[in-house]
Amino acid sequence: MKLVLIRKKKGRRYTSEDCAREAAGVTLAHDPAGRPYAEAPEGLFVSVSDTKNWWGMLTASTPCGLDLEENSRNLTAATAKKLHPLEQQYLEGLQPLSREWKAEFLSIWVRKEAYVKYCGEGLRMGLAKFSVLDEALEYAPRVQAKDRPEGYVFSLDAAPELTAAAVLQKPEELESVELCSYAGAAEKDVLDEAADLLTARSYFRKDLEKKLQAKGYSREEAEDAAARLQELGYLDDEAFAKDLAAEAARKGKGKLRIQRELSQKGADAQSAKAALEAVQADEEQLSERERAMEEAQKLLRGTEHPDEKTLARVGRRLSALGYEPSVIWDVLGKLRD
Repeated sequence: MKLVLIRKKKGRRYTSEDCAREAAGVTLAHDPAGRPYAEAPEGLFVSVSDTKNWWGMLTASTPCGLDLEENSRNLTAATAKKLHPLEQQYLEGLQPLSREWKAEFLSIWVRKEAYVKYCGEGLRMGLAKFSVLDEALEYAPRVQAKDRPEGYVFSLDAAPELTAAAVLQKPEELESVELCSYAGAAEKDVLDEAADLLTARSYFRKDLEKKLQAKGYSREEAEDAAARLQELGYLDDEAFAKDLAAEAARKGKGKLRIQRELSQKGADAQSAKAALEAVQADEEQLSERERAMEEAQKLLRGTEHPDEKTLARVGRRLSALGYEPSVIWDVLGKLRD
């Protein structure tokens, strides 16, 4: 038997049919009772399990059942009353809702869920009608409810966040546990998603493409959406870069710092160059040297004759703000005078 797992991403849609096809090349169908089976390849038996953050599929050569539960699942002591008396007796020997109690409850629960899936009946079969523990309150290697088929029970080491178990008609070795990177299907069109992102704030084109890919869209989808929005005028790297550069200049930052920040935020070289030229040409903006002097005066706080130690501190501050060495030396020279 093999186990395939998919860790779900937020904002994405996952169906068992899509997951089975993408994760294992299996075409799923469902019988009249809703039980999944492998339509292709033939001769393969499957069982699927779905949680809030995970999807899993077990494949085997005989009928099987799989259940996954997240260890973070909220539990109450009352939930144990749904179990068989032997299982309730076992849990009563543990501190209610302690870490050990929760771990043992989930171990019991996944075995029971896997068995009812193996039987093809689901929870309507009744969890209190059979026990996955024997009379010695040990986990039984086989389980059988009245008038139901016997099944072999296996605990599965699926993922640290999960408790998992499988039930099979005949014993099989677990060949592998595979974590598939399938990102699911988009809940909405990529262009709509991109437009929503731009409604919240501005992006450079490259940054928007990365954001869309992080949400599970393909690189091609992200690039096409960004190109279309640029055509429509919703994306304008040069205008956005000019706005950022002007705001940075008003905050007293120098040319080198502005250039570095634009690059870090995704501006291309051409847009960054145009933005810096716009700042320099803006008559309402102070010049580079005027901004540097203003920042130096803020640091000096009215000191008329700063000593060399203070001037060195001013120089370091101006350098951190991204002013060029020639501008810094010019300001320091004027302060010395």
